[in-house]
Amino acid sequence: MNFKINKYIPLGIMLIILGSSIYFLNGMDQFIRPFTQPILMGSSKGKDILFFVLFGITIILSTLGDNEGIYAYFKKLPIPKILKNKDFYLKLSLFLFLFAAISALVVELYLRSTLKVSWNTILVILNPSLTSTSFLHSHLYKGIFGMILKTVLTNIPSGIHTGSSLSAYTPNIISLLFILIPITYISMILSLQRRKVLSRLFLSFTSTIGIIGLIDGGLFGTPAIGGIYGMLILIYNNKIVDGISDYMVKKENKNSLMNILKEEWKLIKSILSGKIKENKKDLDKYLKIALPHIALIIIIVLRFSIAFYGASPDFYELTVYNGHDLDGLNQYNTLNVTDDGNKTIVYISNEYNEMELLNNLAITLDGKCDWYSLSWNVYSYL
Repeated sequence: MNFKINKYIPLGIMLIILGSSIYFLNGMDQFIRPFTQPILMGSSKGKDILFFVLFGITIILSTLGDNEGIYAYFKKLPIPKILKNKDFYLKLSLFLFLFAAISALVVELYLRSTLKVSWNTILVILNPSLTSTSFLHSHLYKGIFGMILKTVLTNIPSGIHTGSSLSAYTPNIISLLFILIPITYISMILSLQRRKVLSRLFLSFTSTIGIIGLIDGGLFGTPAIGGIYGMLILIYNNKIVDGISDYMVKKENKNSLMNILKEEWKLIKSILSGKIKENKKDLDKYLKIALPHIALIIIIVLRFSIAFYGASPDFYELTVYNGHDLDGLNQYNTLNVTDDGNKTIVYISNEYNEMELLNNLAITLDGKCDWYSLSWNVYSYL
């Protein structure tokens, strides 16, 4: 029997080995981090491992449809024709992704209402271990993922933050919503079948960072935005991406493809020159092509709009729950301190950078409270 290994499988195996090496070899993640940090919105050992392993698995699973036996079996299944269409699964993936991400934001708001803290705060759980979450950078799904990880792995390296402390405070519905993440991933895998080289690799990459973004960062995190953008590109610009694939791998098509690109450029120039009525069909076509980029801009603008709208530029409001021995807070320039039952509310001067203050408070309040919340201040980064 002639057995042929799919050309994508060695790449997937190499990525899995790289991710596994980061897990077992201390210090290797420090060399990888400069490359992963921009795409993963701040990187850590855990995210680096997850990225390379999941990326490798995704590429390998994208080859299932390349096997003629599997493909023929799938086509013969007694299911509606639409369920055999990879583009249907791409659109389904986008819908499930957005539903899961938006639902997490709703739970973020609900969580803060139950704890009686403002929506525009960063919530930091200290007991039993440090975990944070906010509307702009949600870790709710990470808490569930961390619990699953702890049951699978007996020895988790110190550089991997599981976020499982959040699970004690989140409502049960977040566990049900978490099921959407593996379902979304399966739908993404089905959407990857039998795609051309560039489409396959691009969608594998954006699907990987998208799933990571759902777990760690939420809707407004860079990885999730990248995942959304990738799906929109393939939904509306699939022909363009496939054309580039053909240009890369089929030398005999290069001249014809260059001629097509020249004709497309002439149409774009005619539209830009103001001849909209004469080019109505072409205008609609290019609006669809531009849609992913418009959506990307809208999400980014929305993220920064919420960040500035919810900012507290005049002072930081720190709420400490079940606090004791809080003398360490005297090192900060406090404006006012009030007690409200189990909560101590401290108003701190705006002279501090938000991230530095957040990290310093984690050290100051370690072992001295169950959790604390801090109002965010995007102006402190300017």
